Amino acid sequence: MTENKEFQYNIPENSIVITPTVNTDMHWDMIPDIIEDMRGKVKRDWFVDHAYFCLPLTIANQYGYGIRSLSTFEVIWNGGNAPQDLEVNMIDEDASDIQQISSHFGMGLITIQNNIVVHTPKFVNMMTMNPTNMFIDGLYNMNGVVETDNLKRDFTFNVKVTRPNHTIRVNKGDIISGMMPIQRYFVDSFHVKNGKDVMDSEYLEHINQINIDFGIERGEVDINKPHGNGRRYFNGEDVYGCPFHDHQRKIKK
Repeated sequence: MTENKEFQYNIPENSIVITPTVNTDMHWDMIPDIIEDMRGKVKRDWFVDHAYFCLPLTIANQYGYGIRSLSTFEVIWNGGNAPQDLEVNMIDEDASDIQQISSHFGMGLITIQNNIVVHTPKFVNMMTMNPTNMFIDGLYNMNGVVETDNLKRDFTFNVKVTRPNHTIRVNKGDIISGMMPIQRYFVDSFHVKNGKDVMDSEYLEHINQINIDFGIERGEVDINKPHGNGRRYFNGEDVYGCPFHDHQRKIKK
């Protein structure tokens, strides 16, 4: 056994560094085939034109990183909880040395084992997730939060089959899973509070009036515009034309 030495490497800020678990040219070369940076990937094959007028959707479409399947395979789950209750049939296994698809945990889960290590800066976790506004019918990703600044080894993506007794096909190149960096302790530092305990009555009345006036504008003015969209939010302004603070319309590449 190799002597265990404590190595620390400071990952550059705002960087996600990927290394293979096996140091061969083939494994290094396959990294871009596994991970898809979603920035600039605004389109979704199920969106109609109207959906692209919604800025929250188009921004969300570009959040995170997609995980591509390197093989074509089919699964069928009989509804049981044992690993053998989910059958994985590989149509091609050209990339089996890089990415393994299996039924490992049971519960109708497909386990995706990528032979890569994800490194993030200190105090940055990686959350596994469904790719934003993208899905394969009958499949849904389990969420997991991994301390990728500490782990230094590979981890699995696990996808739940939601339709028993139905053959589900995943094609080579499909984005089957996703991940997103999240600052550790960021989410759990927030708490929901009652507005009456935080805001004064004057501001609460102001918020109420904004919603009344916005409802009138949507129902009487915006409805006659193309796609019924007034574009207030897209333009970064409230119902009175006052600009938002630090409004984001595009994802930085």
